[in-house]
Amino acid sequence: MKYVIDRFRSWNLLRINRRRLMKPPKKTPLGFLMKGPSYLFHDNWEVEEIKFFRQLLSKSHRFINVGANVGVYVLLARQSGLAVTAFEPVPQTVQFLLQNLEINSLTDQVTVIPAAVSDATGVETIYGVGTGASLLKDWGNNPKSLAQRVPVVCLDDVIKMPNKNEQLLILVDVEGLEYKALLGAKKLIAAWPRPIWIVETISEGTESAQKGSANEVFSLFAKAGYSAKCIDPCMTPTDGPVRGVINYVFFCEEQSLEKII
Repeated sequence: MKYVIDRFRSWNLLRINRRRLMKPPKKTPLGFLMKGPSYLFHDNWEVEEIKFFRQLLSKSHRFINVGANVGVYVLLARQSGLAVTAFEPVPQTVQFLLQNLEINSLTDQVTVIPAAVSDATGVETIYGVGTGASLLKDWGNNPKSLAQRVPVVCLDDVIKMPNKNEQLLILVDVEGLEYKALLGAKKLIAAWPRPIWIVETISEGTESAQKGSANEVFSLFAKAGYSAKCIDPCMTPTDGPVRGVINYVFFCEEQSLEKII
């Protein structure tokens, strides 16, 4: 019975995904015409994160989006004139991303790489489609039968290091694989000028599924000379994960974030 239920959930998720792709685009609160999940069209979706992201865009020169999903942050970066490299491993989600770029006439200076990011190159299985899809089998209650093989790359092998006056902005949202993705970006983490990193890391109730804990993410950045703040209304400084917070910004401790933005 569990197998039958799992297969039905897989079929239903794929059906919903296909229907969303076939529907005409709708206007989001950000002003973009988009296809995608219903949360895109809610006024209260990631309000603090988007406000802060827009501040960072004004001081950045290039944007790297690891786990681009349907492309909200890619569109915001292109709207601000930044060149973008976007990684998205789920084939169905890549179609949403490409269509959303085309619908908004923002396809120039965007490189879409249909691959996952980790600490070693190769091929791995990804579970689920759309938001929540992960290389981790037990992540997010994804149906185990909804599995696809996808290419995997390391950021250090793909992303050009910044020039001496170039500020990189990097967003990592990879559903539990943050630490492994960052292990494949040690050269980029150590680059100068130091990139600004926005990382989503969920520490509560996910320890058994994650490959490397949220604490290890903080440790990796601290060893490279980064400070961290919660992306919340107070931009609270922190040296570790905070209950109830999933998005953090990591920046060179020699700079104040206020100077950057």
